Amino acid sequence: MRRLSIIFIFVTAPSLANTFVFTKNNNVLSLSPGVDIAEFSINGSHSNTSSLCSIGGMAESVRAGEGQRNRWIYSDSSSACVAVISELKDGSVNVMTHSCENYCGISAVGSMDGEYRKV
Repeated sequence: MRRLSIIFIFVTAPSLANTFVFTKNNNVLSLSPGVDIAEFSINGSHSNTSSLCSIGGMAESVRAGEGQRNRWIYSDSSSACVAVISELKDGSVNVMTHSCENYCGISAVGSMDGEYRKV
């Protein structure tokens, strides 16, 4: 059993080491950048509301703009939802969403957008 645990740690450690956590008010962004894609999840709400937003998946790498280190785009094939995740040179991450209301309760719409800081 101990041997299996040690093997599990060696296999999963590299993937865990590349996950970064960022926060903004009542929101948490988990980001695991890869070569051409990044796995991400955003969970949160506006303050003092019971409605939540929750989105996640694989975002494709696109050319970074001025002031950005990396940029990824997530597009949901079953809806018109698009999320742009931009890692800025100062280490923060900016998220912009469009037509992602289906991922949120009514009072949480728009809560995913904005600047996130590393925990």
